[in-house]
Amino acid sequence: MALTPTEARQIRLRNDYATMENIRTPWLTWRVTSGTAPYAEQYEIELELKTFIDAQGNIRNKHTIRVTLGPDYPINAAPLIEMTNKPGPFHPNWWSSGRWCYGTWLVYESLGAHVVRMLQTLQYNEDITNAASPANSPARAWYLKNQGKGLFPCDRTPLPDPTGASRPEVKKKFVIK
Repeated sequence: MALTPTEARQIRLRNDYATMENIRTPWLTWRVTSGTAPYAEQYEIELELKTFIDAQGNIRNKHTIRVTLGPDYPINAAPLIEMTNKPGPFHPNWWSSGRWCYGTWLVYESLGAHVVRMLQTLQYNEDITNAASPANSPARAWYLKNQGKGLFPCDRTPLPDPTGASRPEVKKKFVIK
């Protein structure tokens, strides 16, 4: 028997809640602000991560982000991610209003993975920063002008794994003398 759209959404919300549990860290906490766990429809995330907030290179370390899963999520709409601190991040992939420009929405991307991708933009991870993004032209120009000057990434905090897989220990090479 096929699932109804409501049943499919409930399963997705429950699975997304699990991926959000997996990304909790001492520096990233969240609470449900709409819906009832595990069927959360809105989260408020508090995090400590460095990101640029202006063209002078000023950095903010603490942020509050609202993640809203609208009625058409996940099939026809991506999560809406907004920085509630002002000013918002000064980044090519963040609108000056504080909304994140996520690029392409992949319906199979878990909410936890989507949030981690957003965190990578806050860090100015050069592998994920899209300089062609139309979201913030002044930030784009600033980013392109400052590439290669050692500013990026602006934060190197290891990000959590939304799948819950433990990180493998880094094995040190031994030296034969």
